[in-house]
Amino acid sequence: MYLFRGDAPRKEFAKTLPVPLRLGFRIVGAKFMPAYPFKEAYFLPQAQVIAQQVSVPTILLGGVTRPATARAALDQGFSYVALGRALLMEPGIVNRWASGDEEPSGCTHCNKCMPTIYTGTRCVLTTPSR
Repeated sequence: MYLFRGDAPRKEFAKTLPVPLRLGFRIVGAKFMPAYPFKEAYFLPQAQVIAQQVSVPTILLGGVTRPATARAALDQGFSYVALGRALLMEPGIVNRWASGDEEPSGCTHCNKCMPTIYTGTRCVLTTPSR
């Protein structure tokens, strides 16, 4: 969960496990999958340190949900900005931002998209189960 700040969808992950493993996951799941609070651009400080040490294009990833954050990262010298959950929630978000809309992504950082990697990664709040 360190890479996915916000809620830890333990119940949803447990459902993806074989039945015998579910009980064990319920017992140790909180230690195995702790929740880390969400903060906009949560890897920015670490990424800045790395970007200063390398001479290759760099990508900021981790919690970019606002167009102003994406622009600031590019202004700071990052070559690219990665969008993950924001795009799952709203596939057209880049076009919306390009049109001048400054509203952030509607992603709630529930991370319930994570367990869908086994059945077709998607935002469960906007896309029905397959």
